[in-house]
Amino acid sequence: MLSFEDLTEARSCLQRFCLLHVPSLLALQSGLSFKLLPTEGRLGKKKVRHLTTTATCLKSLFDAPPRFRTPEFKRVEKLGPAFAHKALRRRAKEWKSEGSAGVYCRCRALPIIITWYPTLTEQIQNHIKTILDQLDKQPARFGIGEADPRISEIDWYPPNAFHTYWTLEILDLVKTRFKSDYERLAQPNVLDLDRRRQAMLLWSRQQLSHQVGLHSATPQSSALDSDQLAWSLAIYLRFDEDLTVSLGTLDFINQAFKCLFSTQIAGTWQHYKPLFHYKEAGNAYCYVFETFAVLLECALRDGAKASMVREVIKPYSNKLMDLWRYADSTKIPLPEPSKGFGWCSGHRTNVTSPESWASASVFSYAQGLRRLLGIWSREEALSSLNAPQTRLAPDKAAKEMRSRGDTWGSDKTSVSEHLQTMFINPVRRHKCEDKLEPDSQPIEEQQARSAILFGPPGTGKTTLIRLLADIISWKYIEIHASHFVAEGITQVQKTADGIFSQLSELDHAVVLFDEIDELVREREMEKDAFGRFLTTSMLPKLAELWNARKLLYFVATNHINYFDSAIIRSHRFDALILVSPPSFKAKVSRLTKLLSEAHGFSEVHFRVREKQIDKELAQAGSPVTPDMGSAPVSSQEEENRMALWREQQLDPSLALAKFALLRYDELDELAYRLASILKSQSPRPRQISRNVLKEALTQVADSEWRKNKSYADFLRDTRSERRDYQMLNVWEVTGGDETSVPGVDSVNGLRWLRKAADSPQQIEIPGFRFSFKSLGLVEIHPSDSAK
Repeated sequence: MLSFEDLTEARSCLQRFCLLHVPSLLALQSGLSFKLLPTEGRLGKKKVRHLTTTATCLKSLFDAPPRFRTPEFKRVEKLGPAFAHKALRRRAKEWKSEGSAGVYCRCRALPIIITWYPTLTEQIQNHIKTILDQLDKQPARFGIGEADPRISEIDWYPPNAFHTYWTLEILDLVKTRFKSDYERLAQPNVLDLDRRRQAMLLWSRQQLSHQVGLHSATPQSSALDSDQLAWSLAIYLRFDEDLTVSLGTLDFINQAFKCLFSTQIAGTWQHYKPLFHYKEAGNAYCYVFETFAVLLECALRDGAKASMVREVIKPYSNKLMDLWRYADSTKIPLPEPSKGFGWCSGHRTNVTSPESWASASVFSYAQGLRRLLGIWSREEALSSLNAPQTRLAPDKAAKEMRSRGDTWGSDKTSVSEHLQTMFINPVRRHKCEDKLEPDSQPIEEQQARSAILFGPPGTGKTTLIRLLADIISWKYIEIHASHFVAEGITQVQKTADGIFSQLSELDHAVVLFDEIDELVREREMEKDAFGRFLTTSMLPKLAELWNARKLLYFVATNHINYFDSAIIRSHRFDALILVSPPSFKAKVSRLTKLLSEAHGFSEVHFRVREKQIDKELAQAGSPVTPDMGSAPVSSQEEENRMALWREQQLDPSLALAKFALLRYDELDELAYRLASILKSQSPRPRQISRNVLKEALTQVADSEWRKNKSYADFLRDTRSERRDYQMLNVWEVTGGDETSVPGVDSVNGLRWLRKAADSPQQIEIPGFRFSFKSLGLVEIHPSDSAK
């Protein structure tokens, strides 16, 4: 089994290799062994030259994920429907491959035709009937083979798992796309599809068991056929509803793969029995890369079954890489100006040039292996990183975000609104459904993907990022200062390299670097040492994460002054976001509730205004310069005086300032102090005046960190927020006409507005105005001038 380092190295090679997927296949269409498509990139009036070749190539091209669809892909984006229409115009007797193999031609071409054609036509039904007619003519026959009902049965080939697999694929596609048609065709007096499907599955299970037995007990048997083992195993894994995740099933599948890989020779497999004979080209065999591309697909689906297959096949990762190395060693450079490669199947002794169907099969295998290696690398990385297991449901996390993100400063956008519009809404808006694809990019180009969260201790920076991950249902990773010094302070650089190597394998993940500036304080390193560590070890690697667009990452710190002001440059951090203590309104609401529930005050009036507190906060954060007369003061004396002032406790006359910096967990003590004072008040309702609040705040014990410097630093922090306005904020939109608002689009069943604005009040669209409705949600109204 490959190590994490080997997995990532192999995946990197395959990523580079797969970038040639689309251009190589398009180069082959220009007229080498088999013509895929006309040069101009559309079928036009030309006939489809090879049904099976074109179908194989189109499936391979469309299976390439968006990240690997080079600009040339635009030439084939509309060819699926065009191919389906052209193919169905062919007469039934023209459905052949190399002048033969009518059943094979239908088995391989119909899946992509059914995928792209809008209806289940009579021609498609007749082609399916042609495939299945062999079961009627030979009642004891349960599998599909090259047995065309239009030729003598003496020339029929026995059933095989290859033909049967593709027939089952056809039936499943019909059932998925055309349910009512399938139900009609499933009637016993029509095509009896359900019964025949079950019979094919039973036959395939028998073939699988037979081949596993032969490989296990009689490895030299002439009846041994690893091709049939592989394709019957693919049928079992892909179509058999009776397959359940259990220890018995796990053991059986494990043995099947063990048997399959036991016959691998020099990276590949030998030819076994031919599937049929081409009159014009010779024997047709299973092509090893087509076989393993299909097998890997069984491991690349959602659900417990596919997850089990991934675990079973993982010990054979080195064997899968041997097959890819064999492909790499047999590739054939394409003629200039193409820089791509092609492959020859070797099935025809007179053909040694690249074949497009064989090349498509190799690329399909390479794409499947790339995905599988990426999934394994991701799993290895997650097992090594700090990924909390306890998570909240998205709706509960969203509710908690509204509460915890309601921060101090009535004139500023709350941190919860920043996180919602900069990170959560863009993810909700973006279409990226395949979470198994390790090279997907669930973050759009103009979407923020990183931020530094800063502010006083205990304001919930870590909690907010964890809630963000829960809301969008992404994985959540915490990296602490201790991770970087796990191998000693002298190995920080090496350790950082390993951590970022693991992070680069993640996708659909939220990563928090939590207070890594503690490396400076805890280790008594000079302030500049952190700057050097940040510059040499982190920033370049953070830029790589930023460019990959696979995850969101954040840094949480209490000391924004440790970070260079240039850190918010593009491709590193998109924003500096202040996470201040809970808002005035949130604290008053919490205090009122505590006084009622814990202390029995049914009605309390809060008579202090936020502006009064902000006034004293401004005074608390500004040192008073003593009257020194005319005596000159040196810069050193001034620095010493400032340092002394910063370490002193808050002047009691400015105690209201303490209310701004109180955390949620300190409100219980404040409620207790207030209750003691309110008991002496006789008139009802009780009044929390400025003097009452100040007296209670004076009695609240100060944390070690909360001295004069805390108020000064907080005021400094309120001026430190910044963001990159190239990154667009996203609001969910309600109200207004569905089609009349410029810039509003519908994605994932919701309406969205993307703008480089901080708040709805800053959005300007002629004829409309926007009002804040709730977190990340705005309502559209016609502007007064438009009425």
